[in-house]
Amino acid sequence: MPVFNLFFKTIRKMLPALLIYLIAYFVIAFLMSSTAEKTSLSTFVASSLDLCIIDEDHSRASKALTDYLDSSHNLVKLRSTDAQSLQDNLFYGRIDYVLTIPEGFEENLAAGKYENLVTSSKQNNSTNGYFADQQVDQYLNSLSLYLTSGYHLEEAIEKTNSAISHTEEVTIRHFQTKQTAQSDTTMFYFFQYMPYIMLLLIIMGITPVLVTFNQTDLSNRMNCSALSLGARNVQISLGCVAYTVTIWLLFMIAAGLIYGPAQLFSNSGLSCVLNSFVFSLIAAAVSLLISAFSPSLNALNMICNVVALGMSFLCGVFVPLSYLSDHVVMVSRFLPGYWYIRINNMLGGFSKEPVSMDTYWMCIGIQLIFFAAIFVLYLVVSDQRRKSRAM
Repeated sequence: MPVFNLFFKTIRKMLPALLIYLIAYFVIAFLMSSTAEKTSLSTFVASSLDLCIIDEDHSRASKALTDYLDSSHNLVKLRSTDAQSLQDNLFYGRIDYVLTIPEGFEENLAAGKYENLVTSSKQNNSTNGYFADQQVDQYLNSLSLYLTSGYHLEEAIEKTNSAISHTEEVTIRHFQTKQTAQSDTTMFYFFQYMPYIMLLLIIMGITPVLVTFNQTDLSNRMNCSALSLGARNVQISLGCVAYTVTIWLLFMIAAGLIYGPAQLFSNSGLSCVLNSFVFSLIAAAVSLLISAFSPSLNALNMICNVVALGMSFLCGVFVPLSYLSDHVVMVSRFLPGYWYIRINNMLGGFSKEPVSMDTYWMCIGIQLIFFAAIFVLYLVVSDQRRKSRAM
């Protein structure tokens, strides 16, 4: 099989550059997984905030609200409470939240005027600020509910304090052992970033070889040999398949060594394995399509980075889909990377979508449709270019 051997001899020249990408990915994936394992159980932990309360009413109701916030947060007294000082303290992180209780707060409560009772200030996009807003709203809603029910203000404050202070203990239960649950979660980070490196390695490995074979002089010389065109194409196809499977197997072996065979061959692990294999086929089809245009090496590097980085950013590989706008997500649905990431997010619990095998097989099927469409497009383009060269 001379063409098959020549295929891998050509790839061997690019092996140092490919190994750099591969080793860098394994190191980054290991570090990301280790970091995720340390922080995986830190979800749903409430923390105390630094609050500044400006009480202009000095009433029983305002004191009750202040005491409630003081029970779970740190009240900070500032030397100056003018608008500029408050903004500066918020900007530099000295305080997280400012609550202003205006004069007439208690009178408005007694009169049944429950809208715009207080004002607040916080940093833009501050999750801490929105958390404090929710606590204030919860207290005022409870207080107004008791007042509407006919209770006097003192009774309403007493019952509100009693109701708010009673919190249920929340226990998070895993349907796996603690160790298994953590390992499963960290394993999904390994598969999360695989589309980028898979596209990079397969495109940079297969495309230069096929471009070399498509050169006019070399192609004419091979046509003059005793090897038939069909046999040559079969050997080139076997080379592409062997290289793609080898790259994919390297990732699976690395995943088995890092996370253990028990995790890799679990139900969720095997689902990720199949998902990654289907995407590796798509990466191979993309490399074939690019090779049909016979780009130069410099152009190939640019195309490879545009395809790999573009799909990774648009489809949620580097940036979670929940952070992307609806328009970007809509565009990403027309790319195979979106359906790969949707499976990984669903299995890893990174999205609100429940685990469903119907959804899993739908996403796998859509990826296979992308593979078939890209491969057919490659056949059409390569046939047209071959005819144009013959003319």
